[in-house]
Amino acid sequence: MPRIVGGTAKGRRLRSPAGGVRPATARARQALFDYLMQMIPEARVLDLYCGSGGLGLEALSRGAASAHFVDIAHKSIRYTYDNVCRLGFEGRASYTCRDVFRFLHQFQPEGFEPFDIIFATPPYKVAQPQRIIEEIAAAGALLPGGLVCLEYSRHTAPPVESLLELIRRRKYGETVIEVWERKSER
Repeated sequence: MPRIVGGTAKGRRLRSPAGGVRPATARARQALFDYLMQMIPEARVLDLYCGSGGLGLEALSRGAASAHFVDIAHKSIRYTYDNVCRLGFEGRASYTCRDVFRFLHQFQPEGFEPFDIIFATPPYKVAQPQRIIEEIAAAGALLPGGLVCLEYSRHTAPPVESLLELIRRRKYGETVIEVWERKSER
């Protein structure tokens, strides 16, 4: 059972559906959030393919202003909602049960504001890192200077730079975690 590794909810366990959800290891999550430490406080966070909500909840625990959770599976949204309530973050969380690419295509028409940090952790079997990076950029879902934290299998072809720039890549066993930045307009 995954745990929150830092912040106000440190050590609290998260409920997750049996099978199908692959939470990031505590080591990988700790390294990622150590890297993001300066950016998390007061950030608006988007957790795509949220599973049980682990990354968005970790951000809320560390001081993010809000987190929006997106997953196509109703079961994942229910577990995320339950975890949000158990940790006391109800007023700072919102949810969409929809395919991630459909969510991104409807991002601006539905009136969403861009986010400071986006977590994208698709299931390894269906991961499309290049498409995810391109769709996030095209949707206008990320503020200038904002970051996308992307996780995928080391056996998946890595994305190439587009409107976002790769600024960090780390491997943890079978997992690759990258951080991409939307450059500020001049």
